[in-house]
Amino acid sequence: MILRFVIFFVLICNSLYSQKNNVISEIIISGNKITKDDIIKRELLFRIDSSYSKIELERKIKLSQQNLKNLNLFNFIEIEKKEKNNLTTIYIKLVERWYIWPYPIFELADRNFNSWIDKRDFNRVNYGLFFNWENFRGKNQLLRIKSRFGFKEHYQIMYDIPYVNDKKTFGIKTNIEYFRRKITFFNTTNNRLDYYSDSINNSYTSKDFHFSANFSLRKNIYATHNLNLSYFQTEIDKEISNLNKEYLNNNKSIGSYAKIDYLYTLDKRDYNKYPLNGHYLMIELSNHIPLTSDVNHFEVKGKIEKHTTLQPRLHFGTSFKFKASNTDDLFYFAQESLGFEDYVRGYEYYVIDNQKFILSKSILKWCLVKEKKFDINILKIKQFQKSFYSIYFSVFSDYGYTVNKFIDCDDNPNDLSNKSLWGNGVSIDYLTYYDKLLRIEYSINHLGEKGVFLHISNPF
Repeated sequence: MILRFVIFFVLICNSLYSQKNNVISEIIISGNKITKDDIIKRELLFRIDSSYSKIELERKIKLSQQNLKNLNLFNFIEIEKKEKNNLTTIYIKLVERWYIWPYPIFELADRNFNSWIDKRDFNRVNYGLFFNWENFRGKNQLLRIKSRFGFKEHYQIMYDIPYVNDKKTFGIKTNIEYFRRKITFFNTTNNRLDYYSDSINNSYTSKDFHFSANFSLRKNIYATHNLNLSYFQTEIDKEISNLNKEYLNNNKSIGSYAKIDYLYTLDKRDYNKYPLNGHYLMIELSNHIPLTSDVNHFEVKGKIEKHTTLQPRLHFGTSFKFKASNTDDLFYFAQESLGFEDYVRGYEYYVIDNQKFILSKSILKWCLVKEKKFDINILKIKQFQKSFYSIYFSVFSDYGYTVNKFIDCDDNPNDLSNKSLWGNGVSIDYLTYYDKLLRIEYSINHLGEKGVFLHISNPF
């Protein structure tokens, strides 16, 4: 009996060992006329002279393709393998994107399309020139220069270097921004923004300056540590201080503070712009340091996402996000309200002030049209000739809850704070190359309000 067990054990071990017969002998990359080879190899989970079983190698090839996709540098990525005499050659075929984007700006100045439609004011538009050099120097660097005029002027210079060392683990990003507005929102009433303008002098009513330096550490593929140092300064019209004494809370027209952030992210989503599988984790710790404004608090943010495929065409995704701070005295210009970057679908018209919030989103997606590739022969630039599109139908449900201590005041009629916010609906999502996404949503909120909303970003 013991002899049979030993023989069986030896056979199993030999079988497992014999499966490790794929030795990577060569990795051949083609199509990367601009992107450096080392930027591509940084995302691969297999190495030359390493040995893998067939199953393990297939898994690593699939994950490596997802990693390259999440660089957002290529429109199409194909990874193939050819075996000969227990040696495997990996072929990586890429179609690069167009990386230099000098184009004019003409955009709506409101928080979303429906907020602009609600006002129907053609003065609330921005225009100017935007220059984005993606994959600068072929090293996945980003150089951005922006000069925007109109309703909300914005001037920006940003340089992002993801890797400054030979091991490609340490990165630096610097950003300088300046904003000017002739019409400035200074308060929230009835869950909508109040605006002030100097109609007599037609002067600027607010000016903001922001500088930040970010230092990142990415030792492996999926986890990133960030340390961000920021400086904020705002100058407002004196009348805004009179209208909202909590705006700066220093009896002055100029306020400033600094902020130190630590941000950790773990991103194992198959496609960070429109995920169908994988998970994502984020935790952010922020310490606000008072300068000329008494912005002095500690803040914690967290987010988790999970996406899974239930059937070949059926996908489910859910997320949970929260914000909490050690004080309720958050001055108006330093707080982050629901209705901007974070929002509950169905409440696009509203802004909900808070000191703390939780936000949960769930979605069930059905793929109506799987990724369909096609050629655009009329375009002569190679980076635009091959395209694709996918179409999804989704059913979604959002829940949010905010904590706002000022809601108890008699002069604060923002009745959506300190209440459960439900938004449910359906949407059609159109996804195409260059990470372009158009969502047409029909939703209903807990107030019974219904509407059609347009968005161009991932709802998570």
